[in-house]
Amino acid sequence: MDLTDSFTWEDLPTRDTESGRLSAAGWIPLIKMFSTRAAIVNVFYHFGQSTIRIVTNHDTMIIAWYPFDWTVSPFYELVNISQVTISVDHHRHKFTRSLLIIFLRFVYSNIILFLI
Repeated sequence: MDLTDSFTWEDLPTRDTESGRLSAAGWIPLIKMFSTRAAIVNVFYHFGQSTIRIVTNHDTMIIAWYPFDWTVSPFYELVNISQVTISVDHHRHKFTRSLLIIFLRFVYSNIILFLI
């Protein structure tokens, strides 16, 4: 672990002095920018595709089985809300948030079963 204190990537040259090509330190900001933009495009594409499918086909975002008729209102809306929160949480990869979302999904399902 002591070796990680000896340098930072920001202190290293971004271009090779002889050839002028990018060094490993020069690639880091480009890779970060590209991966951030690719993730944003992926999220918007998924959101758009899911929205179109939900509106046109009256589907849910995640194909799942429920012990009730989820195709009628307000169950359809509650199921979609719970699936959106699960999807957002899945992409965030936070354990404590996952427990909260699982609890909220449990509450949603109990509310739905109570309304039946």
